[in-house]
Amino acid sequence: MKIIIFEDEKHNAERLIHLLQQCVPILEVIAVIESVEEGIKWFNASASQADLIFMDIQLSDGNCFEMFDQVDIRIPIIFTTAYDSFALQAFKVYSVDYLMKPIDLKDLKRALEKYEYFKLPPEPAINISRIAEEFFKREHTRFMGKINNQLVYVKAKDIAYLHFSDGLTWATTLNNQKTPLDYSLDQIEKLLDKNLFFRINRQLIVHIDAIKKITTYYNSRLVIQLFPLMDMEAVISRERVSSFKSWLEGQTPSS
Repeated sequence: MKIIIFEDEKHNAERLIHLLQQCVPILEVIAVIESVEEGIKWFNASASQADLIFMDIQLSDGNCFEMFDQVDIRIPIIFTTAYDSFALQAFKVYSVDYLMKPIDLKDLKRALEKYEYFKLPPEPAINISRIAEEFFKREHTRFMGKINNQLVYVKAKDIAYLHFSDGLTWATTLNNQKTPLDYSLDQIEKLLDKNLFFRINRQLIVHIDAIKKITTYYNSRLVIQLFPLMDMEAVISRERVSSFKSWLEGQTPSS
């Protein structure tokens, strides 16, 4: 397997090569590239074709996505990064997987297995939507926010509900911590496990474990009591009642 590595820290590149040698019987590292500028020059000048790229998102001179505006990269990519806030952007390009640093050997093996599974000659055909859905359902999925100029994150598995209020999306955790997030509800809805989360109306997404009581409401709607308690009524809109009942029975809503 011929591989290109984009990594601006030598020890990270060496560690990745060491891990790859434990996974791939025949490995050839064609190049280790440290910058966006170097990457653009390499793709424009090199006639060699790699089978797979491992790409750190933050390189020495900028964000790796700057390359995609200048060169057409048709080689499958496994992104490696310490931040998952770029996940949506990563899956818009020719991405196989998105590994969080420090890279775990089991995660690396799974990513390589995924690459082999989705690879079809003469060019790999990657089912991006399936890969993205699998990634975003992992328990370590996190959402970034900011409190008093300090970046914070909330783990998806800790969220009780999310609601839109005063122009912001707020996450309330199961232990009643509230955090403003840098995402819209529409974006977040696509990233959550549909077996666990349900959007009951335009302003509110709830986790199944946060639902404590469900009662009938006027005009064929339902109202739910959540824990932690909310300042607003959690009303399930009439057009979503049927889907909500199916979801409670374990039937995953269609996307």
